[in-house]
Amino acid sequence: MATATSDKLAGKVASPAEWLKARKELLAKEKEFTRLRDELSRHRRELPWEKVDKNYVFEGSRGKETLADLFDGRSQLIVYHFMFGPGWKEGCPSCSFLADSFDGSAIHLAQRDATFVAISRAALAEIEPFKKRMGWRFKWVSSSGTDFNYDYQVSAKKGEDTNGKIYYNYELTEFPSEERPGASVFYKDEKGDIYHTYSTYGRGLDILLNPYNFLDMAPKGRNEEGLPYPMAWVRHHDRYGASGLTAIASKEDQTASTLLEPWLSEFREEVEITRRVLKRLPADKLGWKPHPKSMTIGQLANHIAMIPGRLAKLTQLDGFDASQANFEPPQPASVEEIQATLEESIRDAESVLKATSDDAARGSWRLTLGGKEVFTKPRIAVMRSIMLNHWYHHRGQLSVYLRLLDIPVPVIYGRSADENPFAQTA
Repeated sequence: MATATSDKLAGKVASPAEWLKARKELLAKEKEFTRLRDELSRHRRELPWEKVDKNYVFEGSRGKETLADLFDGRSQLIVYHFMFGPGWKEGCPSCSFLADSFDGSAIHLAQRDATFVAISRAALAEIEPFKKRMGWRFKWVSSSGTDFNYDYQVSAKKGEDTNGKIYYNYELTEFPSEERPGASVFYKDEKGDIYHTYSTYGRGLDILLNPYNFLDMAPKGRNEEGLPYPMAWVRHHDRYGASGLTAIASKEDQTASTLLEPWLSEFREEVEITRRVLKRLPADKLGWKPHPKSMTIGQLANHIAMIPGRLAKLTQLDGFDASQANFEPPQPASVEEIQATLEESIRDAESVLKATSDDAARGSWRLTLGGKEVFTKPRIAVMRSIMLNHWYHHRGQLSVYLRLLDIPVPVIYGRSADENPFAQTA
């Protein structure tokens, strides 16, 4: 299938002269953007400061440390508000995505009179094992027992309704978790007085996402179309399996699963059944639906086509927050479009099933809702439920649509009212 991304890539080949002309036009825009960014940085430095009067005391590897102590002899302190709440088993994957670059940055920041530290509300006893697992060395302290996270908009206050509007990024908005990402900057003068000079949240943190900066230069860009939410592909760096979503995998992860071999065989059989059912789609009735609340037959068929690949990829993540789901089933233009979507989905799903190791299959997968756990199950169980069983459910639903339209229902597992493969022939 020619995806939206590949469609955009196609037809871009130009002569050297045409390429140079287009590149120079873009270069002019890049230079203007650089000038605007420099001006924005100047305005940021010119913001007024607010004095910090509270005496925040954090728990770190050196014991109790005040906010003043965290400056470590320098006048500037840059804080990353790492999403890691009390009782969490591990830190946020997206924050970890940023944190993979912190060690290298902290060394260089120190040369410019700036200290870097990460702060989370989780207890130090929860932070340190995770930090060790990830192989990080940057300073990371706990704000547990203080108002620090609440004062800087990065943790839900007691009684705050995280399912409704909350104050974040200087406005009332929605955010699905009790912990929120951000970065704050502080200055300490010669008298020891501390001032809050800047904080940023949400997409204001994009500038810290080094892999995105590289991807933004690549032809496919961030390539996140079709994901439940933009960073759904991101995992802790030690949790990428050999699924085709990863660029670096351990030797152990590159070993195909024996647990999933029967599933791969089942999947291939079900693929043929699904192809058979989708061939019965009425090209002139893709907009039909049996009830105002129902999907159209085209939307349902397209959903069936997308399920294997999209949900196989989703199971390769550490988990999913259902509050991030924004499923609006697209209306396909033709039966051919649905069939092409199915073929691409089949390739993606088979790639995941063939490449998932036994250890990855047994690994935990966590479903949350607004940051609160709904369940944690072995990945293999989740693959069975949300990928395969979900697929079969909607395919059965489509057979009812066909019946209501008086379209012959094909053989699925045995005879249908319209077809009987076991009938005796003369």
